[in-house]
Amino acid sequence: VSNFSTSILFNSTCFLFICYILLYLGFFKRTKHPAIKKMLGIPMDAKYFAFIDAYDEKGMYKLAQAVESARRKDPSQRNQFEKEILKIDEKLYICYLTFTGEILRLFPKENDPNNTWYGPRDALKTFPERQREEVATILSKYIHGVQKGLKEGNWDAANMAIEDIRDFQKRYGYKVLPSETRLKAEILYNKLMIFERLTPFYFFIGLLSIVLIFIQIFKPGLNLQKFGKVVVALLVIAFLIHTAGLGLRWYVAGHAPWTDAYESMLFISWAVALAGIVFARKSLFVLASVGIFAGVFLFAAHLGWLDPQITTVVPVLKSYWLLIHVSVLTASYGFLGLAAILGIISLIFFAIKYEKLLGKERVINLEMGIKEATKISELSLIIGLSLIISGNFLGAIWANESWGRYWGWDPKETWTAVSIAVYAAIVHLKYIPNWYSYYKMAVFSVLGYFAILMTYFGVNYYLTGLHSYAAGDPVPIPTWVYWAVGFLAVLIAAAYKNRKLQT
Repeated sequence: VSNFSTSILFNSTCFLFICYILLYLGFFKRTKHPAIKKMLGIPMDAKYFAFIDAYDEKGMYKLAQAVESARRKDPSQRNQFEKEILKIDEKLYICYLTFTGEILRLFPKENDPNNTWYGPRDALKTFPERQREEVATILSKYIHGVQKGLKEGNWDAANMAIEDIRDFQKRYGYKVLPSETRLKAEILYNKLMIFERLTPFYFFIGLLSIVLIFIQIFKPGLNLQKFGKVVVALLVIAFLIHTAGLGLRWYVAGHAPWTDAYESMLFISWAVALAGIVFARKSLFVLASVGIFAGVFLFAAHLGWLDPQITTVVPVLKSYWLLIHVSVLTASYGFLGLAAILGIISLIFFAIKYEKLLGKERVINLEMGIKEATKISELSLIIGLSLIISGNFLGAIWANESWGRYWGWDPKETWTAVSIAVYAAIVHLKYIPNWYSYYKMAVFSVLGYFAILMTYFGVNYYLTGLHSYAAGDPVPIPTWVYWAVGFLAVLIAAAYKNRKLQT
């Protein structure tokens, strides 16, 4: 049962407001496509259409044939018209559920083996006679209470009817009804907006660390130890808040908070912060990398193409092996991501390492920074590789428990194997003395993360498999991704000229 459906009953004003907003949105829908306007029979210059415009004089749905045709096509083969008509069809269906009262399933059926909750119409049709009479009485009291409230401004009767609904739920739906504490925890979680507010805080830590790094390079005489401790303290505070947020979401959801794309993004940023605390005493480079990388993942999680809603998990995911497998594997992404950011910082130092421009002493400081970043990067790569290998084996155990086989060359499994091979090669670069260099290590630690991005985003949203969140329905690639890849290519080329160290 949805926590949302139960928690809104505690305040009748909130309940009415939601219903009225949904009704208002249902009367007017927006469309831009001329072919859809023609099918609906509305003027070409009209921006909106009414719900009733979607039906002809006989009550037949005008978009039925076009919607059915669009659904038959593979998501990647749909054109703009078909994508838009499916979106409109979904909105119209939500309007229909709103008008019929089915959007809010408020009434649990007595002794139902599946603990199913029903909307008012279905409850009056399918419930036993005694329960039907209770539902009818409650709805009658509520409707009359709302009418009285609208006329006289007195909402006491409506509030009493909502309390009756609440009592009805407690009597017949107590098996799945969230506790008062969990409801309050969910309301608190939504009010705090922990992860949204942590995003700029992580970015601040990263940018502050970068400023301190450049001050350290250009003004080596200054003592920045106290400032470094302050940044470490800020990171620890952010990590503790992040951990508390994950714990609160875990308690509200009733399951580990890494079972979907949004939650895994939160966990990756948490793992990055953990990696930063592990290496925080080593260097400001770590703090800069952690702040930027954790901030980027939290920022990406809230761009709008991931659903932050707390939901239940499917039966195949209800396994403690999943808990261990996903936590270990996702944590590896954080450590490998830290190595990638350290590689980017090293490449920036290579690119600006001009003795005529900076002077010999500052160039030496830059090269010392490159060596320091590379050393930490190698440690992070070893930890990340160990975690991804362990997580892969744990995933095989879970696969055998869930699907009866250890390995099936699913796209996620295949790309995880590719990632292991890629990072095994990168970690062993240092054992090839005549070929190894700090520049190559920086480049490969950055490029290697593309295998992780393919394993995580590519498989989840562009390939079809058991691990795919979108079942092969691709999401559009943001424009900034192309700019980022282009910038990375330019940076690698710019750093190539100064790839040799003087010290």
